Amino acid sequence: MSTAEIISQIKKLPPRQRHRVFDAVEKLSQAEADRIDNEIADRVLARADFIPWEEAKRKLEPV
Repeated sequence: MSTAEIISQIKKLPPRQRHRVFDAVEKLSQAEADRIDNEIADRVLARADFIPWEEAKRKLEPV
């Protein structure tokens, strides 16, 4: 099924169900974005490239 077909089917739903589908997709999208962010953070920590924010602020503050 193509994206256009999926959108067409969603448009046929009653407003309440459309809203529920939209909310579910938003939650899944946010969960995936969070998963990716956590994966990236884990990789950085594993490489020991991590600098705590307080230390970074001290290094970046103008003299």
